[in-house]
Amino acid sequence: MGQHTDTLRQGYEAYGRGDLDAAAEAWHDDIRWEGTNSTRIPGGGVREGTDAVKQSLVELVQSFDDFAVSPDEFIEQDDTVVVLGHSEGTVRGGDRIKVPFVHIFRFRDGKAERVQVLTDTAVVAEALEKAGQ
Repeated sequence: MGQHTDTLRQGYEAYGRGDLDAAAEAWHDDIRWEGTNSTRIPGGGVREGTDAVKQSLVELVQSFDDFAVSPDEFIEQDDTVVVLGHSEGTVRGGDRIKVPFVHIFRFRDGKAERVQVLTDTAVVAEALEKAGQ
C-alpha cells in the first residue's frame, strides 16, 4: 500500500465517523471536487476549496436517514489513487439503496488536489424522487 492510499483510508474512516474536518486533512485547501453531473443529486457539480466540498457532502447526506461510504479497493499509481467502493443508505422517507462508485484522487505534495466522483446517479435520483425530494 502506498502513502496516498494510507492518507485516503484515514480520510474515509474519518468521514465514516462523521468527522468532515479530519477527512478534509487529506485535501489541499484549493481542492477541485468534480461531483456528479446530475442536477437531481444534492451536492453535485464542481466544487472548489475545502469549505465548498464539505458543504457538498453535507447536502448529500442530509437527503438520507443513514448514509455510508465503503471503499472496497484502492489502486495507486504515482500521484493517482482510484478507489472502488459502494455507497448505501436509506433515503429520507424512502427506500434503502446501494450503488457502486469510483473515486479518482490526484495528489500533489501528499494531499488530494483533484477528485472525480463517478456513481450510478440514476438509482440515487430515482430513490430521491420517489421519496418526494
